[in-house]
Amino acid sequence: MHSHWRDCQEWSKIGLPLSTTSNEACKMYDATVTQYIGWYDDASVGGLMGSMEKMKQADPEFVMGRVLSAWFGLGAKSISRDEKLRKDVEDLVRSAQGDTITAREKQHVEAIRQLAERD
Repeated sequence: MHSHWRDCQEWSKIGLPLSTTSNEACKMYDATVTQYIGWYDDASVGGLMGSMEKMKQADPEFVMGRVLSAWFGLGAKSISRDEKLRKDVEDLVRSAQGDTITAREKQHVEAIRQLAERD
């Protein structure tokens, strides 16, 4: 299994900077994406749901973490039927309006907004 998760600096080195200063959030983002793409649970991080929870705890405002969470939520629910999910997506979109995140992250937020409005 994978045992080295990328921190903030490593994401930047590969040209994908993340707008968080939390190395733990970056590492758990890496763990979550890797498990999702690889279709497995890594027990060392508590599986997919465990890494998601650790990522949120490390930085609740981490935009890409919130994008990932919304992506998973929108796969099973609709904002027209789930008030919390609707609020989460609206808050995410609102948080992306400043200059504190990268253009790439803004594009991800916009994709989530469009996905949420597909109803």
